[in-house]
Amino acid sequence: MKKYFLILIALNATLPTVNAGTNLVDNPIEAAKAISAAFEQVAETISPSLVTIQSKQEVQVRRGNGYQPRGFNLGLGSGLIISDDGYIITNAHVIEQADEIAVSLPNGETVNASVVGTDPKTDIAVIRITVEIALDAAVLGDSDKVRVGEIVIAAGNPFGLSASITSGIVSAKGRGNVGITDYEDFIQTDASINQGNSGGPLVNLDGEVIGINTAMLGRNGNIGIGFAIPINLVKDIVEDLRDDGEVTRGFLGVRISEITSEYASELDVQNGIFVSAVYKDSPAMEAGIQAGDLITQLNGDPVQELSKFRLKIAGISPEEVVLLTVLRNGKFIEIKVTLGML
Repeated sequence: MKKYFLILIALNATLPTVNAGTNLVDNPIEAAKAISAAFEQVAETISPSLVTIQSKQEVQVRRGNGYQPRGFNLGLGSGLIISDDGYIITNAHVIEQADEIAVSLPNGETVNASVVGTDPKTDIAVIRITVEIALDAAVLGDSDKVRVGEIVIAAGNPFGLSASITSGIVSAKGRGNVGITDYEDFIQTDASINQGNSGGPLVNLDGEVIGINTAMLGRNGNIGIGFAIPINLVKDIVEDLRDDGEVTRGFLGVRISEITSEYASELDVQNGIFVSAVYKDSPAMEAGIQAGDLITQLNGDPVQELSKFRLKIAGISPEEVVLLTVLRNGKFIEIKVTLGML
């Protein structure tokens, strides 16, 4: 019976009220019904904000001395309504190079969409539709509060099957170095994410969106490892895309790599990333960063992983000054760098 008790703790905030005197721990049927009701409630909350996105790209092929139209590439993905005036989040790869974008709404209506902006480096895009009906915007949560092990629900349109819901847990957070995008800080989940789920939301049991599903590990279908972009990162990207149509990032100008545990032991350090090269005329070169330096701190915080360091630098506005602590020739020194723009 202990396993039912543990599940009920996780679902406490969303479980329906039961009659006084009913002990769910001693009544597994009622416990199962309560869990089912919690999932149903989340599905009902998120489904009105979920859309299907269809992209169409004209494909040409060389014939003789010229190019002739051959046909179309059709793409399919998911999207999330984030405002009542028609703004929608999806993945950049869902609408990449699309000539036409169509959005199918929960009521069955299909309308054309325009691109507000895309950011391939994080695989986020914002599109917009104009409709006369009321739109249900999703509630965006706080991905910094996500805990490993908590139950989550992935919503989307896998293989064109609209408004599909799957469940799982948060398997890990802060996952980088996966090789999917340039800037990675993924939420890893075992909730089923398949083709067509891209751009759909990852939702907690309060019905709040904590991430945007972007990829699965493996080429031939879901194998229990999916990745979602944390919604706090998405919020920042969306703000830039809505305001400027593009994302502006801080630029340091170094080529970096992670160090092995053996090398860290040799240097007697616990953390750091190795500077293998400094780009000419970059902010790093102007500040005095050198190839061979080991960056151990950024603004007083330990530098643990390459992917997180790159993400932090990118998230700082150009022209801001950062303080780097580096190990050089056995001595720690502090260097102030005014970031450029990427």
